[in-house]
Amino acid sequence: MTGITHIRYPIAALACWIAFAYTLVPLLRGHRRNAGLTALCVSFGCQGMYLSMSTPVRWTGTLFGTITWYNVSVQLWIIAVLASQQILLIHWIHPRAEARVRARRRLLLLAVVPVTMVVLFFLATLQGPPRNVFKHPGDQPFFVAYQAAYLTAFVVGKVLVARACWHFAKLTDHAWVRRGLRIAAAGAAIELVYPAGRYADVFLAQYGWNPLRWSDVSRTTLTVGMVLNIVGWTAPLWGPRVSAARSWLADYRSYRLLRPLWLALHQAHPEISLPSSTGSDLSALYDLRFHLHRRVIEIRDGCLALRGHHGDPGAVPAPGRGAGERPAEVEAAHIAAALAAGPRGPGPVPDGRATDAPDDLSVDGPAGTARKRPDTDGAPVPMAAGGPDFSADVAWLVQVSRAFARVRPAAARAGQ
Repeated sequence: MTGITHIRYPIAALACWIAFAYTLVPLLRGHRRNAGLTALCVSFGCQGMYLSMSTPVRWTGTLFGTITWYNVSVQLWIIAVLASQQILLIHWIHPRAEARVRARRRLLLLAVVPVTMVVLFFLATLQGPPRNVFKHPGDQPFFVAYQAAYLTAFVVGKVLVARACWHFAKLTDHAWVRRGLRIAAAGAAIELVYPAGRYADVFLAQYGWNPLRWSDVSRTTLTVGMVLNIVGWTAPLWGPRVSAARSWLADYRSYRLLRPLWLALHQAHPEISLPSSTGSDLSALYDLRFHLHRRVIEIRDGCLALRGHHGDPGAVPAPGRGAGERPAEVEAAHIAAALAAGPRGPGPVPDGRATDAPDDLSVDGPAGTARKRPDTDGAPVPMAAGGPDFSADVAWLVQVSRAFARVRPAAARAGQ
């Protein structure tokens, strides 16, 4: 399965270098004093170095054969990743002054790991070329100690990172920071499969453990965990853009769903639209929020214009009328009935008041939308308020528009 290594490592390395460049740009633009961002950039660079150096098997030596200083340097890049991630979390969790002190202490403590690894590997080379075959661990005790020091540092570092990420995710109010930290914590937890497999390679081979059988599994989980780390650590940078894109798509969907109601009102009362309004959904791609606001306002103006129409809303059955009747469908039925009946002619209405008498209307809701009082002669209710904010109003009007598209054919038949 060595072919998998040729695929997974280059892809993961490319992702790391993209993340490295993405975080390096703000540092070059003047954020050099941001220690947390610097640590994040260093972390991606170290991961990229590890994965890039591990990609070609012919450069790194055989998987379970002779170990060289080149292989040691690859593992030291992983230790550097763990150190930079811990420094990053320290700067995120603690105030700046305290974080600097804690970061220096942590770096001094972590510096013991690479020094120990180098010393142990040097001592191992004095006994001959170290080999990744541990059927007789006593034959190369220094190299076994080297592996134990490296793997223990890996496990401790990943556990600390996973715990800190999960804990800090509970404290932040920023949605994408919270999601990113949880993803990073999951990545760190998945990466623990790698040292577990390597521990087994070192200490269980003498009992029949086959290292070749699980090598791809352990290394694949290491790559997957690193990719999740990339996604998690960069989530606060690209996450808001994803949210903005989702919001834009939701607005455009609402804009299109409002079209049936808007078009019917526009055809009945063209004066509700500005002269520049084309009604095309494509024209709203530029400055969508403005066009959505304008469509909502024009729908409300059109509903107010229905005060001068004939029509008995009860003549048009709303879907589900009777048990479980929904207000949006009732509003849609009222509007469809008024449009089907057409405008009244000049003169008094049946109760002797003019059609434009202002006391026929009451204001319902903070949006200032008008409604017919219950004691009127059955003229259509122009529109009920959808809620205290624009998003709630849009959601309400979308419900009415969708219901209107269903009930309008019945209203048209009733008005014939």
